[in-house]
Amino acid sequence: MGVNIERDRSMHRRSLLLRLAFVSPAPSGASSFLPNPSRFKTNRLLTAMSSSCNRSQLAGMPMSPGVAAMKETAPVMVRYMFEGGSIGQGRLCYMKQRQSSETTIRASDVVDTLSNDGVDLDLFYPCAYESEMSSGGWLPMEPAPRHSNPWRNIDSNDLQEITFDIADADGVSVAKRIDVKLVRRPRMESRPGARVDDKPIDDGQIRAELEHCSEALHAISSAVPCGRLPLNGFFGIGVVSPKTQENIGTLWRSAFQLGASLLFTIAGRYRAASADTLNVPARIPLIEVDDWSSFVQFAAPKACEWVVVEMGGIPLREFQHPRNAIYILGSEDHGVPKAILRDARHVVSLESEHYGSYNVAVAGSIVMYDRLIKSQNK
Repeated sequence: MGVNIERDRSMHRRSLLLRLAFVSPAPSGASSFLPNPSRFKTNRLLTAMSSSCNRSQLAGMPMSPGVAAMKETAPVMVRYMFEGGSIGQGRLCYMKQRQSSETTIRASDVVDTLSNDGVDLDLFYPCAYESEMSSGGWLPMEPAPRHSNPWRNIDSNDLQEITFDIADADGVSVAKRIDVKLVRRPRMESRPGARVDDKPIDDGQIRAELEHCSEALHAISSAVPCGRLPLNGFFGIGVVSPKTQENIGTLWRSAFQLGASLLFTIAGRYRAASADTLNVPARIPLIEVDDWSSFVQFAAPKACEWVVVEMGGIPLREFQHPRNAIYILGSEDHGVPKAILRDARHVVSLESEHYGSYNVAVAGSIVMYDRLIKSQNK
């Protein structure tokens, strides 16, 4: 509230200065269109006062609290954070006074300090930052498994505790800090053959009751694809004026086997055929439109290149398949209409030894197989 009042006062002073600057009379004999020197002086004063008002009174390093306990011999601070946080933004707490003759700090001392500061050790287990024997890492302060709190109702002497040495610098005690990260405990040990409370886990126990440790959960989440994903592309295939339902059923089956993402028919309807033993339209979207213009306007996927399979085009062995493609075939007797040939980006033909016209299901299967092999070779 006090900050808002001070800001309002500052804005009021600036408003008054602006009024004085712009209503100041021009000197006698001076044109009203010429700049007023007194106005420039006032503006410089206004700028200086504005910058002074905008400068924060709380800039710079804050005052450090004068902790009386810091006058003790070798005072120790514990800085802790919860997993996922930043240790630089961690909470600081002071470790209770120790005997001056002690030269080490036990893990139980750190645990007591955390507990006194309100940390729930039934939900989190502490890890201390280790930097002497490694390049730096978080070392658990209690033995595995860590699904339960070993510091509750148990003598700390029974634990193999880690310790922290307090070294004096030239005979003078110096302040020390211990960095701690608090990691969420798993509900139950999740490894096969594990024991919980000295009892083996029944193999028939419901696995939903088990939970991975926190580090394992992070590793699992990191394994999920994220960020930049590869663009493998997709393709669809369809027939203009389909003639024989059995041929179309065979083509749909091949399309499912070879990775098609879309099926379509133009100027024709597909009726379930016995050749489609996989019931492919229930597995891949099938679009049926009345004419080519309807397909272009309503059904054609974006960012796809149209590829017509017809005699007289680029030989299939020389053709480089687009990343995203729509393959269009015609019926055996009429082929692909000229209007579609004009709109297509590519026209591909299948070579033959004696006769150039292929069965529509065979032609489509060969083109899709060629796409699969060439994409695998890349």
